[in-house]
Amino acid sequence: MNRMRFLTFLILTATLHAQPPAKLIVIGIDGFSVNVIDKAKMPNLKALIARAAFTLKARGVLPTVSSPNWASILMGAGPEQHGVTSNDWQRDKFEIDPLCTGAEGIFPNIFGVLHAARPSLHLAAIYDWDGFGRLFDRSAANHAERVLHSEQTTQAAITYWLEKKPDFLFVHLDDVDHAGHTFGWESDEYIEAAARIDILLGKLFEAVAQDNAYLIIVADHGGTGKKHGNPTRNELLIPFIFAGPGVKPRELKQAVNNYDVAPTIAAAFGVVSHPCWIGKPLLP
Repeated sequence: MNRMRFLTFLILTATLHAQPPAKLIVIGIDGFSVNVIDKAKMPNLKALIARAAFTLKARGVLPTVSSPNWASILMGAGPEQHGVTSNDWQRDKFEIDPLCTGAEGIFPNIFGVLHAARPSLHLAAIYDWDGFGRLFDRSAANHAERVLHSEQTTQAAITYWLEKKPDFLFVHLDDVDHAGHTFGWESDEYIEAAARIDILLGKLFEAVAQDNAYLIIVADHGGTGKKHGNPTRNELLIPFIFAGPGVKPRELKQAVNNYDVAPTIAAAFGVVSHPCWIGKPLLP
């Protein structure tokens, strides 16, 4: 390597190391149907889509209930691998053993994988649904907190972000799912609940904007009537929206599954996917 090339290499290396580490926030909207995006007043979400790599045709896993799908999002694999097959699943109560296990005896998940690879990362989860908290390695998280109701959950997430500046934050919002069960998916009340979530999204986007963080929006399932859990498109299709530094705005044409989310998060932090994961990073 000649002197000029060596100096160029040193400059590039110093520039890369001078860049701040990536920050990433995932906002998981429980029971959020892709069909409601065009029906509800959602200017903040639509503005994010305009600058994101996205698809409104991503697929969850069967059955279309919360535990198997949030598990798949966090664990980079499907129920056949992680063993979370229903909402009755507990760490000590299951029908299918996980294919492999991490630090806490459950299937390897994004919190544990990030912590093992980069222990200095500040990882946090703030969630509404209590069941969400059993699906990831809590020992890997610097902060894990349940906060009831989407408005309060959002405010807690904003406060934590501004005070602690975590590297990775997962926010789970549940009010849309409640509206679906109470009034019906795509009912007027459900559409209004989606519009209220959009206002909360706007507040979250504003809070993290100055940190130039990556943003991922994802859901666990949609619904039909006042229920979900069936093998229908309305319940299976979910949004995947990814925006942030260097992300080229475009509609993703390839197949996207919810278990691709964890590998995509890992890749954003320069971390290799766990060998037991079947998902793939969605962006280079």
